[in-house]
Order: sequence, then structure tokens, then C-alpha cells
Amino acid sequence: MSLYGAWTQLADEFDTLSVHLSDFVLARTTISSASAFTLVDECVLEGLLSRVWQAWGLFCRACVFESCLGTTNGLGAVIPRHALAISEAHVSGAAIRAKSKGRPPIWGASNTILRNEPTWGDVDLLIKVIPLLDPPNKHQLLAAFSAGSQSAKVLQLIRNASAHNNLQTMGDVHNIRSRYIIFPIVHPIQALFWVDPTSRDFLVIHALEDLLDIGLAAIC
Repeated sequence: MSLYGAWTQLADEFDTLSVHLSDFVLARTTISSASAFTLVDECVLEGLLSRVWQAWGLFCRACVFESCLGTTNGLGAVIPRHALAISEAHVSGAAIRAKSKGRPPIWGASNTILRNEPTWGDVDLLIKVIPLLDPPNKHQLLAAFSAGSQSAKVLQLIRNASAHNNLQTMGDVHNIRSRYIIFPIVHPIQALFWVDPTSRDFLVIHALEDLLDIGLAAIC
């Protein structure tokens, strides 16, 4: 797959999910308090956020794997195969060792157990793994993913807090309040509708647009 193809898949998935998020907003006169959310709302939003995170992770993985195995970027320029990359399973094994060891050598045995791979949407892990895998376009990937760290980290934080909802994870969400125009929340997922002060969009809408821009920067 070309890197542009991977970005197009991400954009298509985000477009679909954005429609459901927009429908959620349009069905309400305002979203300015925790009382605007029902239990069903929270369950639906958790599902939507999970799909957002999956799409982002699959895009990040595709960028890394295709860059190692040889592809074309968003401008059609050829990215040659890494000299040590043999197959997807081989890159997978190297990524696991890059994550766990944090130093060379990382190329060796293949891996077929996908759950052992890094959390691909986690930009901190990407920034650790990409230099060790050393794809030809590593500098472009690192620059793009570093620029997008805040939006990716915020979505990851809210997703994890929603999946493991307790006082500490809720506290982690409260720790980002100063970045947004907020209302009091009783469930982490409700923070998706805090407002970004620069764009004046809801946090989740701003983050989706930000990740698409970052993805485009990574491939072009």
C-alpha cells in the first residue's frame, strides 16, 4: 500500500465517524454539562472513540511498516525498502525489540503475535521505535508524529480513562482542563466535548482534524 492510500483510509474512517459525532451534537440544544449525557450516550461515545483510536493506530502502523518494506509517499516519490526488512512479520519482530530494548540490534526473528507489537497510536512509542527501525523517511515521520503529540495523547488519555474508569484515570483527565474551555464532567468520555480555545471546536473534532493534518505531513 502507498502511504497516500493509508492516509486515505484514515480520512475515510474519520469522515464516517465525524458524521456520527455531528449527529450527536445536532440532537442537543447544548452540551454544557454532564447532565447532557445519558448512559446510552456514554456507551455510544466510548465506541466511537475506540474506532477513532483503532483507525489512528492502523494508520501509524501502516506508515512504519510500509516505509520499512518500500512504498511511495503522498507525492509519488519512491521510498526504498530497508536493507534488513524482509516481510511484515519481520518488521513486527524488529518493532517489538525496539520497544522493549530501546537500542540496537533489533532486526532478527519474525513475529506473528500482533498483540505483542507496540501501541501504534502512542506517539511516545512511535518516536522511540521509528529511529531504531530506521526507515528511509524516518525524519519526516518523526517530525510529523512529534507535531501531533498533543491531540493523539489527549484522545489516548480519554480513551484509556473511559476503559479503566477510576479516581486516578479521572484525575488524569482533569489534569488537562487548563487547555480547554470546560464544564464539570462525571465520566471521562464527556471531556470529548470540552472546547479547544483556538479553533473553538469540540476537543474531539479539533483532534480529528489535527490528526488528519499530521498524517498528511507524515506521508508527503
